[in-house]
Formats: sequence, C-alpha cells, structure tokens
Amino acid sequence: MKKHIISSLITAAVLSSTAVQAESIYEVYKLAKQNDPGLRAAAATYQAQKEGVTVTKGNLYPQISFSGSLGYTNVDSPSTEYDNNSNSLALELNYPIYSPALGYAVDAVEISSFSAGVSYENSEEDLALTTLNEYFNLLIAQSTLQTTEALVKSTASQLDRAKKQYEVGLASITDLQDAQAEYDSVRVTELSARSSVAYAQKALYQRTGRVINSIPTLSADYPIRLDPDMTVDTLIAKAQKDNKELKILDLAVDSAENNISIQKANGRTPTVAITGSLSRTDNDYSVSTLDSGATNTTAVSLGISIPLYSGGAINASVRQASAEAESAIEQKASTLQSIELNIRSLYLDLQTAVAQIAAQQQLIRSRNSALEATQAGYDVGTRNLVELLAAQSNLYDAQNTYEQYRYNFVLKQLSLLEATGDLTEDKIKQLDKWLVAQN
Repeated sequence: MKKHIISSLITAAVLSSTAVQAESIYEVYKLAKQNDPGLRAAAATYQAQKEGVTVTKGNLYPQISFSGSLGYTNVDSPSTEYDNNSNSLALELNYPIYSPALGYAVDAVEISSFSAGVSYENSEEDLALTTLNEYFNLLIAQSTLQTTEALVKSTASQLDRAKKQYEVGLASITDLQDAQAEYDSVRVTELSARSSVAYAQKALYQRTGRVINSIPTLSADYPIRLDPDMTVDTLIAKAQKDNKELKILDLAVDSAENNISIQKANGRTPTVAITGSLSRTDNDYSVSTLDSGATNTTAVSLGISIPLYSGGAINASVRQASAEAESAIEQKASTLQSIELNIRSLYLDLQTAVAQIAAQQQLIRSRNSALEATQAGYDVGTRNLVELLAAQSNLYDAQNTYEQYRYNFVLKQLSLLEATGDLTEDKIKQLDKWLVAQN
C-alpha cells in the first residue's frame, strides 16, 4: 500500500510539467477521442469495409484486360531454317450477366460495411462512458480528499486544544493521547486520499494524453430525481431500437441469413457470362515461303456454368450456413436478455440512489446536531474528547458519503444512457451545464 501511494505521488509530480486544466467534461471527452488508438482503429476498419463494397461491386461489371508481347524466333532444322520477328496485342472481356452468388456477395460486404459503421459508433459510445467514469472517479477522489483535509484541520484544532488543556491541567494524558491517535489516523487517511487523486489523474492522463489537475465539480443543485415519464418498458423498447451492440447483432443475423443465400447460389444456380477478345499478331519471317503480315482475330461467346454435384458439399454448406444463422439469432436473444436485465438493474439502482441521497441529507443534519450537542457537552464536561472526535468523524463521513452517492447517481444515469444507445455528445454537453468551477 505504501509503495502504491509513493509511486502514484511521484508519477503525478513528474507529469505535472505538462498539466493543463480542462474547461469541461466535454473537453476531456474530445481529448480522449483524439488520443484513443482503439477509436482510430475502428474508424480505419470502417473505411476499409466501405472500400470493400466498391471492390466487390466491381465483380458485377465487365472485366476488360489488355496484353501485348514482342518476340523473336530462330528455327534451324534439316528441312528449314528461318527467323521470325513477331508482336501481338489483345483485348479480353469477361462479363457475368447473370450470377446470383455475386449479387449476394455484394450484399454481404454491404452488411459488413454497415456493421463496421455501427461498431465505430459503439466504440465512440464506449469511449465516452469510460472517459466519463474516469472523470467522475477523479471528482469522487477529489471530494474525498477535500473532506479528509477538512477533517484533518478540525482534528488538528482539537489536538492543539487538548495540548493546551493538558499543559494547564484541564485535560488528562489519556485525552491528549486520544486526540493524537485520532489525528495520526486521519493523516493516514489523507495520504490514501491523495494517492487516489493521483491515480485518478494518471488514468485520465492515459486516456487523454494530458495531465488534468483540476476539473469542474458537480453543482449542488443537480437534480437528484427520475423522469416521471421514464419506465423500464420504455427504456427496454428504446434499447431494442438504438442499442449499438444489438444493432451489430441484428446485422450479424442479416449476414448469416445472407450467407445461406450465397451457399445456395454457389451450389444450385447457374452463372452466365459473356466472354470476348480482340487480338492482332504481326509476323515477319526471314523466308518467303512463310506468310508474313498481320493476323486479326475476333471472338465472342456466351457461356453458362451449372454446378451439379460436389460430393455432398453443396447441401452441407447450406446446412452449415443455416446453423450459423440460428446461432446468430440465439446470440442476439441472449444479449437482449442481458441488456434488459442491466436496464432493470440500473433503473432500480437509480431509484435506490434517490432514496439514499435524501436519507443521507437527513443523516448529515442529524450528525451535525449530534456534533453540536457533543461539543456543548464537552465544553461543560459531560462528554469526553473521544466522543467529540467520534461525532466529528461521523459528520465528515456522512458528508463524504453524500457526495459519493451524488456522483454515483450521475454515473448510473450515464450507464443507462449507454445501455439505451443514447449517450451522445449532446447529452455530454447537457451534463456540462451542471459542472461548476471549484473555488
């Protein structure tokens, strides 16, 4: 633990020379987008898939090729002897005018392209959720540190008071030792809190490529409530429509079903193609008995290819593709169940959080009253220092827990937005309005 604390503090100190202060959570997200290699890889994959559509569609159009050659031939035999200089030029055409398999192949790459586009959007959404979680982890760590620093300051004041009272004989050595022990304890807690802040900053540095030492905090007026029109059923319906992972699985099902058509077309439908060629060959023989000059050749044909039997492979390929399609359908159903359960859990967590935050507010008021009563009792000698320090610690613990509940409420909201496919940049900007600069 000690090693972890020291290494985290050293890392923060080394990186501080490049530190900047992000203006908002949206600015942090933009830095993360610029710095994330996974998102760039998803973008490159999407671009490659789009180009693959053009490549595959090219197979539906006429294929024209050109060839040419220059040659020299020397013949030396008992019956004849001659030289020949020749050259030839040729154009060849291959045009599949009817090929269902090629058409389905184009459909397959188009589905893959759509899937790559959705995967890129999903990567953006995953990055947003990860970045926002790390952002709020830093907020939580900073809040805990601030509360701990306040507790350290208050405990130090009590320790100083105990020392003065001990010096004039108004406090016992036990009171002084209790105050010193409590102070040492909260100092250890403060070091741990500083380590947590350093670690959270390090995580954001890894995410954004910048050291972020200070970020806006969540406004005290942030509404801790649920939209009365929001229900689990409406959330699940939205997820079925907009969840990126489900969209990818929908396309996987489409791809698997299209593959059945491909296998059927490859094994059971004819392919009709037009082929043709134009060529010219020039010969220049060294003897007159052989005909020198140009030969022009034109050829055109209509060909048909019909698969008949492949040792049972055709039907097996169709059955294999059908089984793969069934697997894709079941995988989608399984994922949908998991997403529905996650949404129900998040909705319940949010309902619980609303009640917890309200109860925690009341707990803070109660503990504040308890501290005031304990302080008054200590001043008149009816309560001891241990009770006072405990009441003080309880109040700060309640305040820290309250802030953590608030931040976790926001994180649950963000997770719910991601589950329903609605964690957009606009939503991040809306959240920005509730973040205020720290004093």
